[in-house]
Amino acid sequence: MDIKEPSLIKIKEARERIKKTVNRTPCLYTLPLSRITNKKVFLKLENLQITQAFKARGNINKISLLSREEKERGVITASSGNHGQGLSLAALRAGIKAIIVLPEVAPKNKIEKIKENRAEVIIKGNTYDDACNYAHKLADENNYTYIQSFDDLDIITGNGSIGLEILEDIPQVQMIICPIGGGGGIAGITLAAKQINPNIKIIGVEAEQAASMLESIKTGKIVELPSATTFADGIAVRKPGNITFEIVKKYVDKIVTVSEEEMKRAIYILAKEAKVIAEGAGASTIAALLSKKIPIEIENLSNIVCVITGGNIDISLFKSILDNETK
Repeated sequence: MDIKEPSLIKIKEARERIKKTVNRTPCLYTLPLSRITNKKVFLKLENLQITQAFKARGNINKISLLSREEKERGVITASSGNHGQGLSLAALRAGIKAIIVLPEVAPKNKIEKIKENRAEVIIKGNTYDDACNYAHKLADENNYTYIQSFDDLDIITGNGSIGLEILEDIPQVQMIICPIGGGGGIAGITLAAKQINPNIKIIGVEAEQAASMLESIKTGKIVELPSATTFADGIAVRKPGNITFEIVKKYVDKIVTVSEEEMKRAIYILAKEAKVIAEGAGASTIAALLSKKIPIEIENLSNIVCVITGGNIDISLFKSILDNETK
């Protein structure tokens, strides 16, 4: 597949386009986690983004680039939660109609946030992929403008602003660890970071039970998993995108997986030691670091940025994790 990869100039243009709407999130050194891992660990805190997740960046960039005719038709998407929040907020601010289709397993707190953005919410199917199929059907029937969750160059380019901020704030960074769901976040971050410093190592992290990108890379073609059963809904994707697969295959240095218990432990450690609230997907990067999943050939690198992609964890789930970890 021949992809016109966004240049560094295009990523910088996207950053300028969205900077008045999104937060420039901090990238902070964490002494407790640095002591635990014997590394210099920095956290890119996208849990402090306007929607408490990075997805706002790509969506605001995408909406701003739509034609008047595309906006007038209204936009529709499928989401497990964070993308829906990002798109619904971007649509609200642009004054256009938004329909968000979510699976039955979508967290209630994320559904409520989408409703607060005045989007129409439709619950359909057991999985993200079920919701996606239904959203495409509605788009065809009603002539809505379909917005991809991750497999879109404008989305990826907007997400690349995270990479720019990391390199500006932590120019000495040697490794960036980023979660992978469909791949839109890591694709944008990687394209920005590698164009600034090709020597930076990029490590992707997937849930063991939803490792669709890893399986696709191993196979050499896109693989659709039969299921993606993880509590980390932000990375519960059975099939990666075509565009994101090509970018990850070309540029990401390694993909590792983490278990459900490792992510829950990381949520607890982040809260206890760094005073950071992360959802499962956001904590997966810390899980990889704490569980020593980083490949031996690059584990000697010391300046590491872990991207905390979101903090939209259901409060009852968060409480149960804290309770279980302290027993």
